[in-house]
Amino acid sequence: MKKNFLFLLFIGLILSCQDTKNSDKKESPISSAIENEQEEILTNPLQDRESEKAAYKALKKKTPLTNEQLFAVLPKDINGNKPIGDYALQVSSQLTSGIYGPMGKKSYNFFIQDGVGSSAVVRNFFDSYKIKAQGPPETEYVYSERDGYKTIAFLQPNIKRNSIGFVYNNRFKISLEGPDDADVLWSYIDFENLKKLDQYK
Repeated sequence: MKKNFLFLLFIGLILSCQDTKNSDKKESPISSAIENEQEEILTNPLQDRESEKAAYKALKKKTPLTNEQLFAVLPKDINGNKPIGDYALQVSSQLTSGIYGPMGKKSYNFFIQDGVGSSAVVRNFFDSYKIKAQGPPETEYVYSERDGYKTIAFLQPNIKRNSIGFVYNNRFKISLEGPDDADVLWSYIDFENLKKLDQYK
């Protein structure tokens, strides 16, 4: 009797394990969605990654522009505001910036960064665009495409300062900061003036 009971218990245990295996094979919508997303993550970035790697490798081989070359591309004005004296047009290695308009909260800051050589500014921009991180409380990053360019806007409504940045010619990071909203700042970007950079692709 005891042997029969153990035998039945053993068969019951085997059958219950098989039911569990079969129920595991039925995919829930959540696990199916997770697998699809993981599959997409594994395929799409790898396709992009190879072309990106080649572009970044090419950037490393190029020589950065001189301060004078970058300085010549700064806009003559932003929204009718002229640069604030020569001292405000700060030039450093691979970065040129200018301050336009009245000093303080109503001024505009324009930046050009050359992304060649050891600079990782282009890679960092596109990685940030992919990750789409959010900023500290009461601020916001907005990732959108404008006129064919991927842009990242940083909005700070409490202090009424916003900025918008993008990569020009897959080499130069251009940023404009000011008191206006991101769409208005975008309208101030002088693409005719930026064409001076086209010779340095």
